[in-house]
Amino acid sequence: MLQRFGNKITLRFSDSTEVIAEIVQIIEEENNRIIVFKINKNVEKLIEYRKVSFDIIWWSFSGWKVSNSALIEENDLTYVKRTKAGEEEKILVKVLRQNDTYSIVDNYTDEELKQMGYSLEEIENFSRIKLYDQIMINKK
Repeated sequence: MLQRFGNKITLRFSDSTEVIAEIVQIIEEENNRIIVFKINKNVEKLIEYRKVSFDIIWWSFSGWKVSNSALIEENDLTYVKRTKAGEEEKILVKVLRQNDTYSIVDNYTDEELKQMGYSLEEIENFSRIKLYDQIMINKK
């Protein structure tokens, strides 16, 4: 997924320092692509050495990594099923990012649930996905 000009990305140097960079130019030649970044901080890390290695972070989300086969879609909402004390429970989740195999999901905030039309009582009774939950995969 190639970003467009002006989009922000993150560069992570070998010492784990991260800086925000802007894509200013993309040059495409046959099977090669040259991407020119503009950075304003930690420039000395780049000009101090002849050769520098860094990671390009195109996107970053924090949440739970769940197999796409565990997602249940109903009425434009996404759920996962978990087992807790031997009982199955459907949990409403929001999908932050998705590829062919996995999704990054998170819980809705109370404010988001209010905007979706849920009452305070319904929100208080909502189950939320947590660390170490056992998520069930749907076999098709």
